[in-house]
Parts: sequence; structure tokens; C-alpha cells
Amino acid sequence: MSFVNRLFSYVFNELMVNALANSRTFQRFAVKSDALMKEAAATDAAEMARRAQQAAQDLSKSVFEQSKGGKGPMGS
Repeated sequence: MSFVNRLFSYVFNELMVNALANSRTFQRFAVKSDALMKEAAATDAAEMARRAQQAAQDLSKSVFEQSKGGKGPMGS
């Protein structure tokens, strides 16, 4: 039973891989999906860098204010 199951799975996978590999529609879908994922990752990375830079600026500003004797964000 296990052998038949593995054989069926192998044949099915081979047929599906060959069908998708030779499909122009699937190839276009794969290329567009890849481009969208890369763009989303780059956008997320840029947004994270912008937020980190803003947080660093806010922190340095509050440290500078505290050292001048002003109240910082912690209320000290």
C-alpha cells in the first residue's frame, strides 16, 4: 500500500512539475509574484530603516534635552 501511494505521488508530482514548467501563464505568474515579493520586502526594509532613524533622532533629542536640564519624555 505504501509503495503504491509513493508511486502515485511521484508520478503526480512529475506530471504537475512538467505541466507547470511548460506553462507560459504559470511562468508569468511566477515572475510577477517574485517581483512583487522583492518589492514588498524592499519597501518594508526601507520603512523599518526610516522608523529606526526617527527613533534614534528622538532618543538623541531627548538625551540632549535631559542633559540641558529640560524634561525628557520620561518626565525627569
